[in-house]
Amino acid sequence: MLRTLLAALPLVVFPLSIQAETPNIQPGLWENQNTMIMEGMSGVPNQTETSTECVTQEDIDRGESIIEAPEGCTLDNMDMSAERMDYTMSCPGPQGGRMQMDGSMRFMGDRAEGEMTSEMETPMGPVNVRMEMRGQRIGDC
Repeated sequence: MLRTLLAALPLVVFPLSIQAETPNIQPGLWENQNTMIMEGMSGVPNQTETSTECVTQEDIDRGESIIEAPEGCTLDNMDMSAERMDYTMSCPGPQGGRMQMDGSMRFMGDRAEGEMTSEMETPMGPVNVRMEMRGQRIGDC
């Protein structure tokens, strides 16, 4: 579930098995929605993607990677418990700069939600990007 929920984020692979606790996520069929909001760029509509994914207890137990990323990104800080995850990430930005991202997720058994914010420099000036993420268990696989 979390792989899909966070798929729109440019993050690195980070296995749950490294963490002290696994997230409070119930196995089953999950519907996930990611909405990207480009702040500071007039005329760019919000972009929303919805997907479904089957998450098994085995996926959760074996520490299925929850964050996938393009090459070059680094995890600067991550704090995770059964109920939440907070992280800071940096990735290459346009024109050789770096882009800093701050995110958080809340795990509530049959649903999860979170937000990631970042600022990047572009030829048109600074652009703030906000990603809203929601997931809900909708049934059995």
